[in-house]
Amino acid sequence: MRINYKVPIPNSEAKTLLMKKIKKRELNYEQQLAYEYLKNTTKLSKTDADKLMRELQGSGLKEEKLINIINLLPEDEETLKLIMKKEKDIKTEKLKDTLKIVKKYK
Repeated sequence: MRINYKVPIPNSEAKTLLMKKIKKRELNYEQQLAYEYLKNTTKLSKTDADKLMRELQGSGLKEEKLINIINLLPEDEETLKLIMKKEKDIKTEKLKDTLKIVKKYK
């Protein structure tokens, strides 16, 4: 298999893609493991994840950070700081605004 490009996607979208594959054919071992993991850990539906992504895009964060926030749904500033560890100049106000947005989807 040759990978031409990679695009980060939320866990809910990956789960949806695997569910579509299940309808067409049987999943291989790795895909089955991934599907079981996503089925047990995904907190948001694809629709809610897309809405949250749109709301967070105005914050100026990189797409990879947005995906991590959507997948993990941090509950406090400390967890959010860990997600955005490599971001420079993170202001407390920006963290609080991001947490307010995330809490609407819990």
